[in-house]
Amino acid sequence: MGGRRNFFPLDELRGFRLILCQGVGIINYYVMRHTPFLPLAVLLASTSLTLIGQTPPAPAAPKNLIGNGGFETGFRRDNLWDGVDATGLLSSERGALPVLTTSGTIAETSMPVSVSLADMNGDGLSDIATTDVLGYFRIYFNSGTKEAPAFTTAELGSLFLSRPSTEVASSPIARRGPRAFLSDMTRSGGKSLIVGNYIGEILLIPNSGSGVKPDFRQPPDLARAVIPTMKDSTAKWGNVFAPATWDWNRDGKDDLLVGEGSYSANSIHLLLNEGSGASPKFSEDSRSVLAYGMGLEQLSPTVADYNGDGNQDLLVTERTGKVAVYLNSGKPWKPGETLPFDSFVPVGGAAAAGGSKDPMEAAKGTNLLSVGGLSTIANADMNGDGLFDLVFGKSNGRVAMSLNTGTKTAPKFAAPIELKGEANTPAFSMPSGWDVDFGLERGNFYGFVSIVKAADDPQAQPAEGTACLKAGYVASPNKSMPVPTQYFTGAPTFRAGVAAMFTASNIVLPASMFKMTQAGRGQLKVKTSYVFSMKVKGDRAKDAAVNISYAAERKLSDDKIKDRGDRGAVTVERNIAREEKNEFFTFSVGPQWTEVKKEFTVKIDNKDLSDLTQVTTWATGLMFNLAPGAGTIYIDEMKIIEK
Repeated sequence: MGGRRNFFPLDELRGFRLILCQGVGIINYYVMRHTPFLPLAVLLASTSLTLIGQTPPAPAAPKNLIGNGGFETGFRRDNLWDGVDATGLLSSERGALPVLTTSGTIAETSMPVSVSLADMNGDGLSDIATTDVLGYFRIYFNSGTKEAPAFTTAELGSLFLSRPSTEVASSPIARRGPRAFLSDMTRSGGKSLIVGNYIGEILLIPNSGSGVKPDFRQPPDLARAVIPTMKDSTAKWGNVFAPATWDWNRDGKDDLLVGEGSYSANSIHLLLNEGSGASPKFSEDSRSVLAYGMGLEQLSPTVADYNGDGNQDLLVTERTGKVAVYLNSGKPWKPGETLPFDSFVPVGGAAAAGGSKDPMEAAKGTNLLSVGGLSTIANADMNGDGLFDLVFGKSNGRVAMSLNTGTKTAPKFAAPIELKGEANTPAFSMPSGWDVDFGLERGNFYGFVSIVKAADDPQAQPAEGTACLKAGYVASPNKSMPVPTQYFTGAPTFRAGVAAMFTASNIVLPASMFKMTQAGRGQLKVKTSYVFSMKVKGDRAKDAAVNISYAAERKLSDDKIKDRGDRGAVTVERNIAREEKNEFFTFSVGPQWTEVKKEFTVKIDNKDLSDLTQVTTWATGLMFNLAPGAGTIYIDEMKIIEK
């Protein structure tokens, strides 16, 4: 070879990529100078990185603008339809409502689950009935003995007590936070429900079943179930009502006791029954204060003979979770007479240190029984020893019990213990990065959304990865009560247009309408096309649609402040250019995985925004209506890709 080289020197190979980028002329020069024995055509056919033992990088995958579109990550949410959380404790949905605080301001405050006690299936054992802040009604039937109460799971009643009627449709929270009391007021042979709520209504829900198989049904309109407490049936004299009933004036008719909340004097009111047992009637003429709060707030009463003198006293929970005692002297009650505050219930029967007849001072004492925070209260003999015990509904959604181990004249209560049940179903896995609405706040009984894997659900078989999203219904555990019926199926649906479904207030949508939304991640480029796609399958799903919305806005000038001259009040006039766009499209669902795909182009028509090149405010929305108790849908591989 005479020392001639037919390979590239290593130092010259380092610059080969640059040479390849400069054209065939340079390549020809390089080849002729260094490799005279290698045909040019062969070299040109080999001008890939294979000449130096490398492979060109694969093109980058297009960026998906939807986060967690494969539904591989999630967070735990307890399945509380059966009234038991993942730790096995009796529990209901939690929530907050705006009420007056001790500082004098209105603030969101955690509301307690309501509790009431009665034998609801005729077996001689006290069962626990609860209503949660959203208005769901449950009964925990006692499966134990007279000496040892025990609870497994709850049965869900056919009630959703916070669904707005026409006159309160503008306030979705108006009927939330209901407090329900199982009452003999109607003398019908079965316990009825007397319900107070946030807006200051008292409702009567009759037991349509029997003393063995209770059945509480949703009224066609909750407004028709309201018992007026004033001559003007539309007037309100308080709010956050907590009712109980008792024949306080001993005329053979149950009267109404109401603890109330934040916009009046925080007292226990007594409304004498001016009607009959079957048709109770109340008005302001028969209303008087039975016990003053004297600084205590958010009062919830129960009636019991606390000191064994044969007279019914008041036990009242208040904002901090303590139990105030108001003793009844036993003298015939007359309108205008009030029960005096006596003390707070101590733990273990010992006298509370720092006792005082001033509730605010007495509350500073030690050794006081407390469940911590707002609570409700009920009493019954839960262990067959002839003494009344206390059961509490807590603001964490749980139920606690305090057993009385004292005597009839000297009660002795243990510290409250949260009650255990039997977890019936595993927790849900909610998709991270998504705002999910499965109709919980509209009365969609047993609805859920959860990430599932093939190991969890053989029907899932994810289209990609290891998981997908499932929406549907869990099975009802009801045995004594009828399985709840879906009442709230009203419009808007496709008959009103797809846009109407997405723009309607959540609270007026059909209960069985599911919604998922995600705020946009990254930017959408103006005058650029994108492709939305996802995989779906399911059964008995309808009214399914996607909405991709975006908005652009620009401030055109400084805000102008205009003086209205009314106590110095001013209005602010903003000069902005804004444009909102929505891309709506529908899709259908079948038994096999099917791809849904839609192309859209981001456009801005407003001339004041014509120079914008991108929008940062956008979102993706998905809606579908599932047949109550039966419909199912699976979703996977949701993407938005720039075309």
